[in-house]
Amino acid sequence: MKDAMNKSFHVGGSVEKALKGDVELQAVAVLQEAWKITARNILTFLPAVIGLFLAQIALLLLGLQVQLGNPAIFFDAVITGKELTQEIVQAGYMANFWSDVLSAPLYVGVSLMALNHAVGLPSKPGHLIKGFPFTLVSIITMLLISSLQGIGNAIFPIIGLLLSMGFSMAIILVCEKRITPIKAIKISLQATFKKFMPMTAIFLVVLIMFFVSFATAGIGLLWTIPFFFNVKAIIYRNMFGITLQVTSAQTKNNTQENNVQTDHVQSENEQQQPTSVLDNETETTDSAPTPNKDHADDENDNHQQGSGNTPQSDDTEKGGKVFNA
Repeated sequence: MKDAMNKSFHVGGSVEKALKGDVELQAVAVLQEAWKITARNILTFLPAVIGLFLAQIALLLLGLQVQLGNPAIFFDAVITGKELTQEIVQAGYMANFWSDVLSAPLYVGVSLMALNHAVGLPSKPGHLIKGFPFTLVSIITMLLISSLQGIGNAIFPIIGLLLSMGFSMAIILVCEKRITPIKAIKISLQATFKKFMPMTAIFLVVLIMFFVSFATAGIGLLWTIPFFFNVKAIIYRNMFGITLQVTSAQTKNNTQENNVQTDHVQSENEQQQPTSVLDNETETTDSAPTPNKDHADDENDNHQQGSGNTPQSDDTEKGGKVFNA
């Protein structure tokens, strides 16, 4: 027989502390940690990022096809500079707008994978589709964010960039904290501007990396885009924190099987089909993922360190199922 035992622990900050600005956020430390976890997870993370990119390109081409009849009209006008009418510019803007909005569920999937990395857990390329349970709410959130950014850009481009930074945590808040899109946008904006200087420094570095990546004919994007998602995940962890729930099942021979999931989600027994958003199954014997060492040094004494430090007995063997949402 198995006796289930539930435990939960918190990694990072909290919404309350973030709104007060009472969180630790150092630009250099965030960038260094993001670089390390990107290198550690690039082989499994990059295919999902490429999948998101291809989906956005496909939606962009579809939008141009609907509005102009042929996407080549837009690209020819942009490259040659001839016949670049207001209609073509508007078509490009709207196609890009709806590409971002409709690809929101995949964007969530990649963001949740990055949250895994931020707490020292692995991800799989197939987790790209794990944002689909949040399809409606993610599309609504992205629609609001993109609309507000568009208004800001129309007023002054710098305003649009500042809003982009301010809204950067909103869609993750909606999925991980289960709050409404409007409330998430408000919290993200307030918390971000409480840490305006380090956030600005971080986003300036990332922006420069994107410019350099484009200068390399886009090859650099293979690193910069995964790095960007990991940067955001670390910022989110430090600001708002991630609550993990551990369900342990004790067997007769004193062997425990631990299923690790984020809050709000029920764990599954081995006999059940996994229904969590991120189904990472890893044996934590010789090949176990280790907690993120860079993050562990920054944790407060009243928080549990990383997600790999779940209390367990000496004769315990565990397998993890991870859900970041």
